[in-house]
Amino acid sequence: MRRGALLQALSLTGLAAAKGAAAFATGSKGLLADACHSAAGAAHAISGLYDAHRPAAGSSGRRPAGGAVSVVLASLVMVAGLEAGLHALRSLAEGPEKAPDLEAAAVVALAMALRGLLHRARRTHGFRPGFRPHSSLGHESHWDVFASLAALAGILGAQAGEWLEMPALYALDPAAGILVGALVVRSGLRLAVAAMRSSEDVVLTDGFDVEMLKETVLRMDGVVAVDDLKVREHGHYVVADLVVRVNPRISVMEAHDIAARVRRHLTRRFLHVADAIVRVQPYEPCYPYKTNLQDEETPTLLQ
Repeated sequence: MRRGALLQALSLTGLAAAKGAAAFATGSKGLLADACHSAAGAAHAISGLYDAHRPAAGSSGRRPAGGAVSVVLASLVMVAGLEAGLHALRSLAEGPEKAPDLEAAAVVALAMALRGLLHRARRTHGFRPGFRPHSSLGHESHWDVFASLAALAGILGAQAGEWLEMPALYALDPAAGILVGALVVRSGLRLAVAAMRSSEDVVLTDGFDVEMLKETVLRMDGVVAVDDLKVREHGHYVVADLVVRVNPRISVMEAHDIAARVRRHLTRRFLHVADAIVRVQPYEPCYPYKTNLQDEETPTLLQ
């Protein structure tokens, strides 16, 4: 199940809606741009959900239009970022007349706290070996924090101008909006690039321990060998595609059960594996692939 991507999409969509409503209520340009940035994060997660359904090249099955969905989402994100940035730029050019309400800062701080709690919960209950946190897959979350901090600094700076009776500081809020708007456009471009890359089955080697994944599958009952293992990156998540070799004398139902158990085990053990496409083939002793057999005899019983 792609529960991680679904949870992230729902949480970021909710945060974006709350920030957007608060931005219109308080008049904060920085908060409005930050809402667009949260929406961009939700778009990344939604795109990952679509891509998780896409079979790898060479595998059977219909290929959903996940790439087209990602391109549409990327376009919407870039348009939103440009609009938020231009809106803040117009406000800066005209000269803001007042600082945004202090409630805007409270909304940003609360949203950051909720994101932190969600991230902690995912790491506590979902972190699995095989994925190194410094991987490029996790870089987008750092930009989320930076965007929120920029918006918060702009709002508090403008509020300080009101307290100190220095109207020039009011410009900090729209200035933060311009910066965060640029980050939203950047996020949209990254999503578009990811969509184009996902149309190709790129083997992921940076940050993901493919050998650990293979060893995990080899230790499962009924699996004799593993070959053709590919791991494809999409956003914060990856999709594994592999062939497992089984005893050629078992029934089709037993083979299907092995494939289902492998898929379920991988998606639960490895946090960032959103889905696993498992194909079953009969074991051939003469074929040069990695096996957990100690000899070349074909097993006659499930292990």
